Amino acid sequence: MKKVVHILAVMLTSSFAFAQDEKEAATSPATTWGGSADAYYKYDFSKQMNGLTSFTNSQDSFELGMASVQAGHSFGKGAVFVDLGFGKRAGEFSYNETTDKDINAKFLIKQLFFTYQVTDKFKFVAGSFGTHIGYEVLDAVGNKNYSMSYAFSYGPFFNTGLKAQYTSGKFTAMLGITNPTDFKSAMDAGSSQKTYIAQVGYIGETGSAYLNFTSGSTNPVSDENKTQIDFVASKTITDVFSLGFNATYAKTNNDIDSALDGDWFALVGYANYTFKPNLSLAYRMEYFDAKKAAASLGTLTGSNVFANTVSLNYKVGKLTIIPELRYDAASEDIFLDKDAAPTGGSFYGLIATTYSF
Repeated sequence: MKKVVHILAVMLTSSFAFAQDEKEAATSPATTWGGSADAYYKYDFSKQMNGLTSFTNSQDSFELGMASVQAGHSFGKGAVFVDLGFGKRAGEFSYNETTDKDINAKFLIKQLFFTYQVTDKFKFVAGSFGTHIGYEVLDAVGNKNYSMSYAFSYGPFFNTGLKAQYTSGKFTAMLGITNPTDFKSAMDAGSSQKTYIAQVGYIGETGSAYLNFTSGSTNPVSDENKTQIDFVASKTITDVFSLGFNATYAKTNNDIDSALDGDWFALVGYANYTFKPNLSLAYRMEYFDAKKAAASLGTLTGSNVFANTVSLNYKVGKLTIIPELRYDAASEDIFLDKDAAPTGGSFYGLIATTYSF
């Protein structure tokens, strides 16, 4: 009789354990995985490395961009998102964590943040996340043009800290406090100064608009602080034609020497026309004014640039092939010609491939 009782007890216990496991499995979503990769070949007709924007500073060379692996998981009100990058593009994005020598060899955390959904409309996000400033994004699969704008290249890349986001219907608002811009650690920045970020947005049926703000320490080594106001809008005109726009203004202040203060602004327009589901044409036009920019902007300081980029996007499943032509005209001789003499124009072509999974 005792054996029978023991057997029944074991069966009941096992059944309860299995039921618990099944219940846990049913209520806990599986981890979602994704990622992307990109590579390109670029040829500058001056035979010089004239790139003054991010990620395409090469000449007559086949280049690997970045391999990304992303994972996300949510349970109840909590969630986590991990975004890892490997390659030169990831190294340039996390420039404060790399050196020229090892920029291709580092496996870097692009993003890692935790989300707590307080209500259906209100949530907190803590960790390191891509900037809310600008129209373009780091991952090549998220852009129609492979090369980047000046507005993207000289704006913030990411923030590490805490932000609160509220969404109600078509409206959204965000407010946050972070480490110095583009630093994952305030200890690495050597400064406890904070950056304040904010955003208000409207997301409609055929378009969206965002007003963005960031202000705080951007480069503690040189005691420079930056305040940037940014406007981004997109609009679907027809089933095959859409437009985008980015206007941004940045003002830098030096804590030690006001003579090093400066400002710059950019106006960027985007147009995309779809010939058929797997073939589209993207055009970007940008005016970047750095006439009064601080010296920290480098070669561009004291000049303005009018840049035009045309990119064809041909899709084969998850693979996208992007032939691209770009011409930049500057008010000053900030580029180099075939004889390595200063000149005001840069013209190059590239062909890139991207893949998402």
